[in-house]
Amino acid sequence: MKKRIASVLLAATMVVAMATGCGNKEASSTGSTAGSDKQITIGFSSKTNSDTFVKAIADAAQEEADAKGAKLIMADAEGDVNKQISDVETMIAQQVDAIVVIPQDVEGSAPVVAMANEAEIPIIVCNGDIGDDNYTAFVGCTDQESGEILGTWFIDNLEKGSKICIIEGPMGQSGQVGRMAGFEEVGMLDNFEVLSTQTANWKRDEAMSLTEDWITTYGDELKGIVCENDDMALGALSACKAAGREDIVIGGVDGLEDAVTAVKNGEQGVSVLQDSKGQGSGAVDVAMQIVNGEKYEKDTRIPFRAITKDNVDAYLEGGVDAISK
Repeated sequence: MKKRIASVLLAATMVVAMATGCGNKEASSTGSTAGSDKQITIGFSSKTNSDTFVKAIADAAQEEADAKGAKLIMADAEGDVNKQISDVETMIAQQVDAIVVIPQDVEGSAPVVAMANEAEIPIIVCNGDIGDDNYTAFVGCTDQESGEILGTWFIDNLEKGSKICIIEGPMGQSGQVGRMAGFEEVGMLDNFEVLSTQTANWKRDEAMSLTEDWITTYGDELKGIVCENDDMALGALSACKAAGREDIVIGGVDGLEDAVTAVKNGEQGVSVLQDSKGQGSGAVDVAMQIVNGEKYEKDTRIPFRAITKDNVDAYLEGGVDAISK
């Protein structure tokens, strides 16, 4: 009799243990860390933090991670697509919970998506597009939109047929590809005579050197310089100032503080703002939502805004919400 009672108790204990085990497995399958002390670790692969705007995105991501109690492992590809791929490999080996990547190159950086998927690690693409769209989520802008806004502004503010030069970002990067596509979409290339199109790799000093050469080569014929980012626009502006060429119209993209000041001072015609804080913090938020098993937006596109002499004061007083598209 005693042996029979002991057997019944043992069987009951096993049933309870099995039920408890199944319950734990079900909870963990959601990916939720609610009620757990485990800190979420996010790998963040930046294309190059030497770019002022990209660094602002990375800083915003770090601030958001710190505020939410997540650990952010930052890697700077320094403009090298092979280093970016290697950085992501390292993050996968470290078994991070999620990866955020700002692609160095649309096609060249594409392998990181398959790598993350194979490791079953969520991957969030931030800021610029990538060749493989099998990522978990996207948080950023549509680069072609900025090219359309910038190109339209030049069409509206520079006499048709004027001779211009275009300073591009690194060839093959999302910003370069998309913004040039935007120029083409609105007919900017047909509206003006393009004297030269060259890359300055998003760098202020390279753009300044290019502009110095163009001023020497084309002289008074040169009427406008279209720049795919503000760092390069500011480099072009420095060269124009040194040459006493206040007549050359300059425009750029990013909404950098120095560029906005130049717009207010009448030195730069337009700066097409993209929200660095919204992209950096948004990417971290989406990564944490995915890891925690919460609902998240698959594709978040943050709109661009043109900052001009007409709305620069409103922007400086009230920020991005104070200006219209």
